[in-house]
Amino acid sequence: MRLTKIVSTIGPASNSPEILKKMIDSGMDVARLNFSHGNHQSHEQVFESIRNICDDVAVGIDISGPKIRLGNLEGKIELQSNNVVTLTSKDVVGSNEIVPVNYPTFSKEVSTGNSIFINDGLVRLEVKEIKNDDVICTVIDGGEISSRKGVNLPDANLSLRVPTPKDVKDLEKACELGTDMLFISFIRGVDDLKKINEIVESRTNKNILLIAKIEHRDPLDSIQDIIEFSDGLMVARGDLAIEVGPARVPVLQKELIKLGMIHAKPIIVATQMLESMTKEALPTRAEASDVAHAVFDGADALMLSAETATGKHPLQVLKIMQEIICEAEKNISVIVPSTAGSPVNIGKEIGISAVRLAERMSAKAILALTRTGYSASMASRNRKNIPIFAVTPNQDTKRTTRLYWGVKPFYHEFEKDYDSLVYNVIKEMNEQNYLEKTDNVVIIAGSMVGISGKTHTIQLLNVNETLSDKKK
Repeated sequence: MRLTKIVSTIGPASNSPEILKKMIDSGMDVARLNFSHGNHQSHEQVFESIRNICDDVAVGIDISGPKIRLGNLEGKIELQSNNVVTLTSKDVVGSNEIVPVNYPTFSKEVSTGNSIFINDGLVRLEVKEIKNDDVICTVIDGGEISSRKGVNLPDANLSLRVPTPKDVKDLEKACELGTDMLFISFIRGVDDLKKINEIVESRTNKNILLIAKIEHRDPLDSIQDIIEFSDGLMVARGDLAIEVGPARVPVLQKELIKLGMIHAKPIIVATQMLESMTKEALPTRAEASDVAHAVFDGADALMLSAETATGKHPLQVLKIMQEIICEAEKNISVIVPSTAGSPVNIGKEIGISAVRLAERMSAKAILALTRTGYSASMASRNRKNIPIFAVTPNQDTKRTTRLYWGVKPFYHEFEKDYDSLVYNVIKEMNEQNYLEKTDNVVIIAGSMVGISGKTHTIQLLNVNETLSDKKK
């Protein structure tokens, strides 16, 4: 059983029902729809295709936030170093001499001497002069640009914040579709997340996970507040590297993964994991090592972006990602940070005890009886190679727990009587060959006694004894 999960971005290379089915069959845990591209109609078609193919796969919608992007260009353009190019907020078609950006106050929020990065920092410009709506720049590091590529201004303090007017419309559509999780781009602090949450709660009763994308330097100053309020983090390494410098990103990645384990919140590592496979059939050795080390660090999930959205080999890249993860997990030994000194949390303590008990008694699995996924997350945070089954009567929870490290969802309607529930779950899992008669299992639960989102029950049971006692 693969422990580390895979998030795959869906785009023109992978949005057909045929490819989607093959990706689901090949192990995609979460499908990501990026609302920075495409339109609501096209995303709705993909969303419905995924639900029709397999209602168990989670879908996450990426809300673009105040991301500045290039406008329409006449195809791909190569900017040459030392040349002069004008960035403008005017509605023009881009060329080698003038390039549009989608930010109306762009020229008012940059200053001479500022650096401007395009296409994940591959192209760097320096502002030389500002004339009305035009920002005249010198190309410092040349390279290829095309329509809708991202623009980063690490030297500027932009006024635009989450949620933008476009974000609000996208959030409304995401709630209408019934997405399982939202990836919120370019948050600057916890207040941004609170505004998003207010919009979501006003439009749906569904429990949608809010995953905060860390791609700006500001949220690092309030990361404790952010992880406590959010349902998880995404380490968006492309934009983050431009904001803080590439040298800091590997350290921040490790720190954020540790923070996720402390708080039992899923952490997704994203951007350029197998970037070369957008064109090539095999990854570089450095990319394979990058993926493996994210696994060694204990990341809950790894994300494929352009590799599956627009790349030449969406199915091959998913296969390679799985192979690297599985090989790395043969040698995995994650160092779980201590929670000593942090406030006492019954759920975390029971999760720790469940894992220790399962190890000492050679239990085959941990069964987390959960309506919300909370019990499963408490066991998952300990990063031990013991299967954790999130047994739930909630289809939404069955999908969202696919994001958690080492967790396999298992749907089962909850009986009112706790003992009957335990018996029927064990019986069903035995009949489906998940458990053998000789196996021991550890059970953790909380919502069974009417307290949803809490965990305070732990049991050690033998499959054969449990089934035999019921017959008597």
